[in-house]
Amino acid sequence: MTIEIYDCTLREGEQAEGASFSFEDRMELCKRLDEFGVDYIELGWPLASAEIFESFKDALKIVKNAKIVAFGSTSMKENVEDDENLKSIVKTGVEYACIFGKSSISHVEKQLKITREENLKKIFDSVKFLVSKNIHVFYDAEHFFDGFKENKEYAIKTLENAINAGAERVVLCDTNGGVLPEESRDILKDVVEKLEKLEVDFKLGVHFHDDSNLALANTISSLPYIVQVQGTINGIGERIGNLNFSEFLPVYVVKMNNELNVDLTKLKEISEQAFRLAGINIPEKRAFVGDSAFSHKAGVHIDAHLKGASYEHVNPEDFGNKRTILLNSLGGKSSVISVAEQFGYVLDKENPDVKDHIRQLMDELKEMEKIGYRNGSIRTEQWLLIKKHFDNFKINFKIKEWEIKSNYKDGRESSYFKVKCILDDEEIEGSMTLFGGPVDCAFKTIKNILLEKYPEASDLHIFDFHVSIARQKQEESSVRTRIDFLDGELFSTTENPRFSVHKNLESTHKFSCVGVDKNILGSAIEAIEKGFLYYLNKNSSNRI
Repeated sequence: MTIEIYDCTLREGEQAEGASFSFEDRMELCKRLDEFGVDYIELGWPLASAEIFESFKDALKIVKNAKIVAFGSTSMKENVEDDENLKSIVKTGVEYACIFGKSSISHVEKQLKITREENLKKIFDSVKFLVSKNIHVFYDAEHFFDGFKENKEYAIKTLENAINAGAERVVLCDTNGGVLPEESRDILKDVVEKLEKLEVDFKLGVHFHDDSNLALANTISSLPYIVQVQGTINGIGERIGNLNFSEFLPVYVVKMNNELNVDLTKLKEISEQAFRLAGINIPEKRAFVGDSAFSHKAGVHIDAHLKGASYEHVNPEDFGNKRTILLNSLGGKSSVISVAEQFGYVLDKENPDVKDHIRQLMDELKEMEKIGYRNGSIRTEQWLLIKKHFDNFKINFKIKEWEIKSNYKDGRESSYFKVKCILDDEEIEGSMTLFGGPVDCAFKTIKNILLEKYPEASDLHIFDFHVSIARQKQEESSVRTRIDFLDGELFSTTENPRFSVHKNLESTHKFSCVGVDKNILGSAIEAIEKGFLYYLNKNSSNRI
């Protein structure tokens, strides 16, 4: 039986610390999830806000294949006809709803402060009400695994009431994230046996939280008994999070040899887009889709790849990812030769001149690592080093001197930047004052200087900005700044005029550069300088 993929990133994901979705973000991710191939998209709890309620109207128009689901709870009123929570679901116009109810006696009595019988009636009446409105209902049995261990007869009774009322899926939730894989498997087996004895028509799903880092293991152990898996892209959610679809889908399809309608070649893309839309930094170390997932640093590993052997359990391209050979001192000459090859340079490691250039590059690399650059996987930084030691830059660009002033007055920030730089052996000066920050001012000043000779620089923009400590030395610590650039149209409009313009990341070339300095502005200016150096030379030849 095919597993249904039920994504609840737009509700559960927004409960993650630091995460939030605007109306436009919600629509954008909804569209991406639909294109990716999930079966169900839980758009949110319509009662939570007017914005979420309004989003259903637009989502139902743009989604072509997935089913839009409205989330809610069992009735908060004694009479379901008076419950605004359930009525708000009906008003959205959806055909599918997912409501949660209590399976644990302690939650029934302590949180809801009602009797066990009242809770059972609440479950039945709530599901029945939505079914009577021609809505397909999924029932999330909150705290089910803990409730089952508390009192299995009562926990089963809650499921029976939901099923008898017309719930098409009953989803067993490990809401606290504490169940173990053997426990979840045994409980599911027990549930199936007991429901079969009741001679009711049922289909199960699971919803695991990841507080014990076992959501993936629990889901895999549940597969023989279920038809639906609920989770989120990247696993973002309350506390530690939920089942991570960026991990589960590759395991289920590729490792376990199952079929799904999802397009795994878009997995890295949607993973990163979900992080961006939620406002969460993208971690490098993520299985299958992270920048570090297929990166190789050790010389033995790199040498094996050069000779046709592998240190990878799957193909990175299957998930929209790519293999990265880290240019680093541990990789030795194998890493230099392999990285250079990616940029079209064929190096003869027996050639004395090549050996000498490799030695010089490695010496520089060791110094950079000592200072704290950590840029071995950054493709632009690799290219700049290879180009410097084995070729010549067609366009030379170097910042010679700079001056920055920044102030805040009457609620506005203004900045001044003056620079003296070398462009193709010519010394050029420029300055600018603007309302905004010093990095913005520095970037735009340099850009204006370059535009006179290289008008294509108008397409270069700063997309993202990351600052961290390079080397810890208390107040005198050095700073590492990574700037992500976009080359191309920054914005594209959507068909729906209600949507604000969004970054069209697919039509752009993205690259990153790193600067390290004890001065935070100096580190940013170095990264900007490298960005323009790369950009001008890249545009003078083939895109790398």
